[in-house]
Amino acid sequence: MPRSMTGFGRAEAEYRDTKFTVEINTLNSRYLEYQIRIPKALAPLENDIKNLLNSTFKRGKIIITITQDQDQPENSIILDEKKADAYFKIFNLLKEKYSLKPDLSLQDFAALPDLVKIEKEEEDLMEIWNNLRPVILKAAEAVDRMRIVEGENLTRDMVDRLKNIEKYTDEIGKLSGENVNEYREKLKGKIAEIIGDTPVDENRLAMEIALFAEKSDITEECIRLRSHAEQFESSLEESGPVGKRLNFILQELNREANTAGSKSASYPISRRIISIKEEVERLREQVQNIE
Repeated sequence: MPRSMTGFGRAEAEYRDTKFTVEINTLNSRYLEYQIRIPKALAPLENDIKNLLNSTFKRGKIIITITQDQDQPENSIILDEKKADAYFKIFNLLKEKYSLKPDLSLQDFAALPDLVKIEKEEEDLMEIWNNLRPVILKAAEAVDRMRIVEGENLTRDMVDRLKNIEKYTDEIGKLSGENVNEYREKLKGKIAEIIGDTPVDENRLAMEIALFAEKSDITEECIRLRSHAEQFESSLEESGPVGKRLNFILQELNREANTAGSKSASYPISRRIISIKEEVERLREQVQNIE
């Protein structure tokens, strides 16, 4: 059964003094595309993230957001003593050369740039990936479950609409035969009004009716409508990505409906063809959300 392309999943995990939160939101798209929002320190993992998610997602816009909440170690904020010594030496040189007053204060030092720095322990990116990978997979599985449920709901609705198309097609097939008989009687009535009691040329009448029957025959269109509807329904039973194929089948359904409509001048047939096209359009809206 096909999956929907919309879904959301979230997962969390802790690694040392860091808490990772992964959120994945998926939207409709003709192709598979990624939008990855991650901390700058994790940027080298972007391709690994895409390759990992490719096993779950085949189509759609995948928005993945990873946040990293990290406790700050007490000894990570340190004084750059070398820079402090250099600044102090410069202050004394300026003081002696230009006879500056007052004396240097703590406030003067605090205003200097880059004296205090945050020193972080160098992290092992591979170790981070080994801990982050299962969190991403967990979020992706949550998204996939939602997409499966939504896909099942969409499938039920589409199957109902296919049944309507098949019903209208059967009715059109029956009406098509009646349409020829109706044309025969109308033609005879018009001829009778014109020529009165004069005998009718049955051969000429038969030729005219045969010509009309040939022009208005939509048997092939009805056969193809049923065939396309069956292909559509069988595709819904597959588990892989079928959205593009379903969209193509809908194009063919719409084409056959248009051809049948152009051949028939019968109002009952035209009304049912319009109903088929309405169902095809509703199916098209649903298919836009199928992976």
